[in-house]
Amino acid sequence: MQEVFKDPVIILILILFFGVIIGFIIFFLITYQKKQLLAKVALETMKQTYETQLAQTRLEVQEQTFQNIASELHDNIGQLLSLTNVTLSSLDLEQVTGKTKQKISDAQELVAKSIKELRQLSKIIQGEIITQDDLIIAFENEIEWLQKKGYFTVEFHTFVPEQKLINKQLNLFIYRLLQECLNNIIKHAKASVINISIDLEQDTLLLSVKDNGVGFNVEQIHSLKKGMGLENIRKRVALLKGSVQINSYLNQGTTIKFKIPYIEHETQNS
Repeated sequence: MQEVFKDPVIILILILFFGVIIGFIIFFLITYQKKQLLAKVALETMKQTYETQLAQTRLEVQEQTFQNIASELHDNIGQLLSLTNVTLSSLDLEQVTGKTKQKISDAQELVAKSIKELRQLSKIIQGEIITQDDLIIAFENEIEWLQKKGYFTVEFHTFVPEQKLINKQLNLFIYRLLQECLNNIIKHAKASVINISIDLEQDTLLLSVKDNGVGFNVEQIHSLKKGMGLENIRKRVALLKGSVQINSYLNQGTTIKFKIPYIEHETQNS
């Protein structure tokens, strides 16, 4: 038996045999690991696709809700206010004297102002303004609406040439981003000054929203899964394949900076 194992040919055959087995095992392990890796990548891709589609669906539902609310405001409440105005206008003020006459006149002015404000609000909610004009005009209308409340000083700086931001499809997303930021400031920041700037560098839109409010701990809010407004912002930016940077410190305010790829013209399937 010992003589057999001393035979060089037998030793060579055994080495080749075990080498083939070891090689097969290594090949099997590498193939298995590759399949596992591919399966993991495929699963992650499916997960990302699902989350993107889910976020897209949520935003579409949200947008439809905005449309419905705007329609209700315009058609129902607007109609009631218009009827009230007609009723007040039908009163013969010559038959009324003193304080009553003044009160009726004041009521007419208030109803007329309410109708005007309601129409403006309906347009803002519905996004009608940005489907008619470019994004800068939409921003200016939003800021004008906010400043009318008298709670904030809003500084707006734009470095974008006129009629440059005319992609209605992208503009609606970006407009909602600004609304989300302003909504967070109104609800949580306790700010008095808001700075908004927008610029376009080649094919990238740069948007900055800054306030002088109470600030917050960004990491803590993120880890506790709080702050639905911030989550909505992140999801919208992800759908646009952009990036967002949030800097905030207690009692030092908050700055949110966006970088969003911007194509001037809408895609064919818009």
